[in-house]
Amino acid sequence: MHYDNVTEFSIYLADKPGALACVLEAATIEGVHVQAVTVGDSHGSGLIRLVGNDAEALRQVCEQLVHAGGGPVTEATVLAVDVSERPNAFRDIVSQFASDGVNVKYAYQAPQLNGSPARCIFRVEEPDMATKSLDTLG
Repeated sequence: MHYDNVTEFSIYLADKPGALACVLEAATIEGVHVQAVTVGDSHGSGLIRLVGNDAEALRQVCEQLVHAGGGPVTEATVLAVDVSERPNAFRDIVSQFASDGVNVKYAYQAPQLNGSPARCIFRVEEPDMATKSLDTLG
């Protein structure tokens, strides 16, 4: 099973119409292909988590949004696991993590786009244990 460590950016924005569109438009203008996104509500603010093909450009987009009144922005290393060729992959992965004592802090899925495989994104407490766990799945 193929996986990569990737940089994820989380940014808090006003919980209002257009906030998400603004982030995605800014990323597009900077040439970032957003590969995974999840959106949630956190204490009256929108929480957007993004993974893109150009981490440095996406970092600059997030920093510009902070200067424009958004934020804060945090960065985290997450596991992006390719799952296109494996039915029930999400279940298999979290079951293996559970068996190996790996705690999943949060997870979300990203669709297959433009030749990129479908992926599951995982933020875990024990990245080294998680990668060993994934290696046992093959």
